[in-house]
Amino acid sequence: MKNNKPVIFIIIFWIFISFFAVIKNEITLNSKTTVYLKTVPVDPRDIFMGDYVILNYKIAQNVDSYKLNKIVYVVLDVDKNKVATRKLVTADKPKGRELYIKGRISKCPTTIAFFKTGQCVNMGIESYYVKEGEGKKLEKDLRNGALVEVKISENGLAKVVGFKK
Repeated sequence: MKNNKPVIFIIIFWIFISFFAVIKNEITLNSKTTVYLKTVPVDPRDIFMGDYVILNYKIAQNVDSYKLNKIVYVVLDVDKNKVATRKLVTADKPKGRELYIKGRISKCPTTIAFFKTGQCVNMGIESYYVKEGEGKKLEKDLRNGALVEVKISENGLAKVVGFKK
């Protein structure tokens, strides 16, 4: 009879990792901090992925002073309507009570192949799946000024939870 200990260990390890991934997601969703972010247009159609929208945020634009894949923190200013704007982007984790989103420097998405776009901060909230048939309506709403509702955890993780017209 074979030794099944490695297989059992792998299964237990996989369950453990899955459990903590769910907990991390729920902690972000239960965060007390909700803000609204302005987007910039990006074509949300993907024939293979189904109905989802690609979100590109104003606060993530124009960060060409950092190397690609560098971890950065987008520190936010929030107005009385909970609309967040970028205060600064820094490589140093903010101290104190500042609200921030953790991200990584990447190339900005574009729908025009030859258009140079520079670098953006990828914050892990750049795509959002929607009900079948709602992608075009949401795209139109975002172009007309709708805001993305985002929950932010204490450690800078963000999750899209909805939209506000």
